[in-house]
Amino acid sequence: MNLKPRDMETFTALIEEGVSRSAEALAKMSRTEWGVMSASTKEIPAVRLLSWFERSKIQHVAASFESDEDFPMEMILLFSEKGARSVTDAVTKPFSERLTRMNDLMRLTIGEVSNIVAHGVIGSLADKFDQTVILSVPQVRVGPKAEILAKSLERYDGRNDVILLSHVDMFSENLAAECSMVLVVNEAALVELFAAASV
Repeated sequence: MNLKPRDMETFTALIEEGVSRSAEALAKMSRTEWGVMSASTKEIPAVRLLSWFERSKIQHVAASFESDEDFPMEMILLFSEKGARSVTDAVTKPFSERLTRMNDLMRLTIGEVSNIVAHGVIGSLADKFDQTVILSVPQVRVGPKAEILAKSLERYDGRNDVILLSHVDMFSENLAAECSMVLVVNEAALVELFAAASV
């Protein structure tokens, strides 16, 4: 990566700060206190990430987002099916009577929870770089981890993009779950943003 080590540290800190920001919004949605933390955000080659994800054969539920051209980035949050069910139960518990008959409740909930986390991250980055960043609506997929990631990386270009992997822990009174957050960032755009921010 051509980004200076100091800027890379700042970027990963902003991601982790943004994930933490989402706790308040999740608390309001589910009427319970949440803690959300991201750790060990690191750059990882696409082949190694796919190989690592290939080891997991269990079903996952994932939501992916794309940002606009001014800040080109893709974000994917992947939950194991068990973790997705735990998150769904925790979030929907206050409204369980009304929601019991709803189709695709888990997919809808993971889409909304991921949306909150993604906007926390984007908000943190947008504040740092004084940008307005618009995210797409979440695309929710269910399947093996590597298969979901491969589908999400269809537009990945190894010559221009870098991949970051972050481990996200979520916990509340009724919940302990984790997910993998993958960010695909256009390297030149990121270098340019840091250069402009330092002026």
